[in-house]
Amino acid sequence: MKPFDRISLRLKTASQLGFRQSFNFLQYQLGLRSGFFALRTPALEINALLNEDCLKPNWFFALPEMSLLSRVAAPGIPACLSEADRILEGQMPYFGGEWRPLTLAPEKDPQHWTHYERGSAHANLKDIKYAWEPARFNWAVALAKAYFFSSDNKYAQAFWQNYACFRQANPVNQGLNWTSSQEVALRLIALVVCAHVFRDAPASTPENLSALSINIADHAGRIPPTICYARAQHNNHLLSEAVGLVTAALFLPAHPDSPQWRKLGLRLFNEGVRAQVADDGTYVQHSTNYHRLFLMVSLWMQVLLEKEHLIFEDAVLNRLAAAAQWLALRLDRTSGRVPNLGHNDGSNFLPFSCLDFQDYRPVVQAAARAYLARPALPPGPWDDLCLWLDLPVIPQKSELFPPEAQRSQLILTDNSQGWASLRAAAFTSRPAHADQLHVEIWHRGVNFAMDAGTFQYNAPPPWENALAATAVHNTITINGRDQMTRAGKFLWLDWAQAQVESPALDSVAALHFGYRNLGVIHRRRLQKRRAAEWLITDELLPAGGAPREVKAVLNWLVPDWPFEIMQDHCVALRSPLGPALLTIAAPGYAGPALIDVFRCGESQLTGQQNSCLGWVSPTYGLKLPALSIQFTLNALPPIQIRTQFLLPV
Repeated sequence: MKPFDRISLRLKTASQLGFRQSFNFLQYQLGLRSGFFALRTPALEINALLNEDCLKPNWFFALPEMSLLSRVAAPGIPACLSEADRILEGQMPYFGGEWRPLTLAPEKDPQHWTHYERGSAHANLKDIKYAWEPARFNWAVALAKAYFFSSDNKYAQAFWQNYACFRQANPVNQGLNWTSSQEVALRLIALVVCAHVFRDAPASTPENLSALSINIADHAGRIPPTICYARAQHNNHLLSEAVGLVTAALFLPAHPDSPQWRKLGLRLFNEGVRAQVADDGTYVQHSTNYHRLFLMVSLWMQVLLEKEHLIFEDAVLNRLAAAAQWLALRLDRTSGRVPNLGHNDGSNFLPFSCLDFQDYRPVVQAAARAYLARPALPPGPWDDLCLWLDLPVIPQKSELFPPEAQRSQLILTDNSQGWASLRAAAFTSRPAHADQLHVEIWHRGVNFAMDAGTFQYNAPPPWENALAATAVHNTITINGRDQMTRAGKFLWLDWAQAQVESPALDSVAALHFGYRNLGVIHRRRLQKRRAAEWLITDELLPAGGAPREVKAVLNWLVPDWPFEIMQDHCVALRSPLGPALLTIAAPGYAGPALIDVFRCGESQLTGQQNSCLGWVSPTYGLKLPALSIQFTLNALPPIQIRTQFLLPV
């Protein structure tokens, strides 16, 4: 990129992100390059110099009643114990998916964390998230659950042995696992939880607990100096770090910095929720996985506040209630899964539940009980998270949200255990994916029209966050262009804003303006017809001036099922539930239209290559085969394309 273009891009980025975010990022860079952060976060266990009375733990976390939890979680307990036993063998499930070696020493000679951020030190890892994932200590929470259910000291021994390995290989403020304050905060919270669960285990010697208290204080001390970076990100970094500070303050109340940690953490949390959650509950990162992380962080904060006899302020509680409803509306109640919208980095903060990583019912149920004062689901094994968080599991009738609430969120349900959603966002902060007007279709627990997910942020081309592009989503791409301007791996400029139309009884509609500069406005209507039938009508409307011919490509991502191309652009799918039909037509269009099916980056009809088509990523680092059904035509707007899904009854 030419120097002038680089300067122009930076000015445009600062303008569209806003002064506050840009200023905080500049402040972070100045602190990093001036050496200020290196001075504020020395490579020393400075808390080891404190009097032991300053590090005396406050055992505030009340463990659930064993008999009740064992009864509620009974279906998942064998899987919990099996997972813990596999962790004892030196492996862990990365991002809730692939099992890999539990690696707690990513480097031989770690340097101060600022060296990596400045670029003066380089890690051997291609993707830093593979160092951060085991360092979040989710594997330790799995061991803690197994110990709680079994009282077997082998799980406590494994925790302390692995923790000692981590501490030796990752000295305070040195190495990759100290570069991110958010990672430090999430680890701090996991360590505090594990300390409570393992407290009375034979392996939890006074020496072990004392060393852990010192280390937790060192973790807390890493967070405040770089809060400007969390503010610059304007996302879950700020909330995670805020809750980490309050956790440390409550666990170590006699520490000299405890009052400052508590005060700063509470202020940042309230500030973050007010700024990051819209009135309708939409979270600023436009990601279902990060939405779950945000709700879990908030639920843990509620545990902390209750121990101090405090409650959320009304403005924050209202946003949390709206956020709980937002996720509950997108929950497939049969499978427990949600649309894989936006970034999915495999986050699963404090995985207390015995259910699967992709099962969102535990957090939906807990958030509904905490913030909506009623369960979202009938009683079930997903109530185990409520018990860990001390949320009373009172027998109450679960309530489905009324159709009016669903339609206001552009969600429709039919009477055959099916539902569909239309994505239309009004961005106030940087988007995650260029996915306006993406449609999801779910039927009897099966995701028929799905989101490709994320796969990886840091990988060789073309896989550097490639699944954020418009072309892999269930929407239309014009002239091979994304809906927005891609200015970096995580940065979109010229945001494509959507405008929602008043919902009807059986349909929802919206349009977006991302292709206005190409002379096109894209309008889409999602309509439910008879049982198990959905109709999606796309209109490409002229956006002023003389219409210009455009190349429109409509994409539908469906599971990797046997298929057959029929006449009239109809694709027959053999789903596990029975035969399904996907038919695409362009009424009034007399020109040639092409239908193609890509699997694993290759056309199943012509052999043409397109690396990113025909994949789905259920969690970070994992991609699986799928079918990308593409319908292509060249025409002058206005253009209408109709897609019909006929699903098994």
